[in-house]
Amino acid sequence: MSRKRAGLVIIGDEVLSARVPEANLSAVLETFAKAGIESAEVAVLADDRARIAAVVRDFIARFDVVVTTGGVGPTHDDLTWAAVADAHGVELVLRTDLLAMMEQRNGGPLSVEQQRMFMLPAEASLEKVGGGYVIRMGDVWVLPGVPSMVAARIPYIASLYGSEPVCLATLKFDVDEWDVIGAIDAIVAAHPQVDVGSYPIFDSQDHRLKLTFVADSRALVATAVEDAITRVGQSHWVDTTWSGGSQ
Repeated sequence: MSRKRAGLVIIGDEVLSARVPEANLSAVLETFAKAGIESAEVAVLADDRARIAAVVRDFIARFDVVVTTGGVGPTHDDLTWAAVADAHGVELVLRTDLLAMMEQRNGGPLSVEQQRMFMLPAEASLEKVGGGYVIRMGDVWVLPGVPSMVAARIPYIASLYGSEPVCLATLKFDVDEWDVIGAIDAIVAAHPQVDVGSYPIFDSQDHRLKLTFVADSRALVATAVEDAITRVGQSHWVDTTWSGGSQ
């Protein structure tokens, strides 16, 4: 199974300076993971038009879907749409169709300054999502930085690019990672089609090591899980939890 790969771009001086806590990434990663989309790379960028454009252009070339958050308002530091236009080699235009929608909702004309929010590439398309909208430029989806708006739109994007969720098994052991490094190395070498993660645990009463196994096939994961219990030691195994995947 070939999973779609995503590049995520979080934009804003306020995020990098911690003036505004970053509150979107976890929700996007979780939603994409559940949809079987691989989040391959995340960039957190300042409000720098040239840098944003360069990263978006690079992500377009390497990934199936690109999602940006932040920088889509009407003020001086909202540069995302200009950067996305630069990445595609197109100009910004006043989208009178979107402006008319907002003026109808607003109950009257918008100021010249407010209209800057509707300077978008002519090729950008608007898609209705629930009670709101999401704007895309090809496979680049440009979202506001407001967490509630991101949470409302990301499931729709995931539905367009997702596949059957990958299979994930999580094993807990009451042994220190330090003492079973050799066993973990052997497990990784024996199961090249399975993504193996190893995490020491310091704040649990019942386990000190967590191993995760991810693959498209539940059968592949099941084989790796059985091997892990054998190599680390049945006596150290606490439990196994499963999610997603097919036989």
